[in-house]
Amino acid sequence: MALPSGCDVATLTQALQSADPDEQMQALDACYAMLTDPTLWYWLIGFTVVSALVGALIGKYKNAVVRDTLLGLALGPIGWGISLLLPKAVPKPPCRACGKPITAGDKYCRHCGAPL
Repeated sequence: MALPSGCDVATLTQALQSADPDEQMQALDACYAMLTDPTLWYWLIGFTVVSALVGALIGKYKNAVVRDTLLGLALGPIGWGISLLLPKAVPKPPCRACGKPITAGDKYCRHCGAPL
């Protein structure tokens, strides 16, 4: 039988069902060589960085940079869609005494202790 030229499901399935251990090993070596190719990893890292940057741009518009950067980083274009569907983040109001952001419903400022 001919040597496997690449790593696809049909070739791998055929080789693993074969009784010839050399054919099985050649198929697995072809898959290993494809997975360890540096070009594949460069594209993967580049795509991940671009996904995070696009997520950050969406987050800048939505006032939630960290949230949307992480969504873009973890999910790529699907994360961009989720980011676009999420509402804009509402900025927290500042404390009158110290100017630090406070959470709605607080009776006292967490930073300076001033009554709100």
